[in-house]
Amino acid sequence: MRKNHNKLYYGRYRNKTVFKMPGSLIFYPTTDEHLKQIKQRHPNVPNINFLADFIIKNRKKMKFRFQDRRSMFYTDKKLTQQLIDNLWDFWIESETVDPKHGKLGENIVGCTRLPHGKYKYQVYIKKDAQLLITNAQKSSLREFLERNVDNCLVTNYNILDYLEDKSSYCYGGYFYVKEEKFLSPIYMMAQQAIDKVIQFRKVKNGSNKKITR
Repeated sequence: MRKNHNKLYYGRYRNKTVFKMPGSLIFYPTTDEHLKQIKQRHPNVPNINFLADFIIKNRKKMKFRFQDRRSMFYTDKKLTQQLIDNLWDFWIESETVDPKHGKLGENIVGCTRLPHGKYKYQVYIKKDAQLLITNAQKSSLREFLERNVDNCLVTNYNILDYLEDKSSYCYGGYFYVKEEKFLSPIYMMAQQAIDKVIQFRKVKNGSNKKITR
C-alpha cells in the first residue's frame, strides 16, 4: 500500500508506530485470503498469527505499510497500544502528532516536508476522466504540464499513460502542482475530470511526542 505518508499521519491517524520485523514482507499481499494462508502455514508462530489477525480485524481502522524490515502502522491510541503490547520485542519507536494538526481543514494536509520538497498541491483526476473531458481538453492539459515541468510533476503511471495516449482510459490518479496560480488554468482545461485538490501545509514537528526504544 503506497499512500502519501503525511496525509495518513497528519490526517485521520495521529499515532505512528514502527517495528523492525525480519521477514515482514511475508504479509504481502495483505488480503484477508493471503493472511489466512500465512496463519495456516505458521500455526505455531504467535507474532505472525497476531499480526495477521490484527490486520484482518482492524484494516478499516488504520493504515499500514511494510518496507524492507520496517513495519509502520498509523492508528489511534488504543490500537497502537495493542501493537506494542503484542510485538514488544520488535518495537523501535512511536510518535504522536499534536492534535492541532488535525484541525487544518478539509483537503488540507499538514506535513513537515512538502512532497518532493516543493509541491503544495496534489490534483486528483477521476477514474472515468476519458468520459468527462474531450481529447482537445486532454491535449491542452498535457501541453500545459509539459510547458511547466518545473512547477508541475506527474509521477502517476495511470495519468501519464492517459495523457500520452498510451491508454484510452484514465483509471484515476494524481499529479503535483507547486503554486496555487497554476491551478486556475488546470481547472479551465479539465475541471470536469478533477476529483479533488489536496493542499499541503508545512507544520512544525517540534510539538509532536516521539518515543524511541
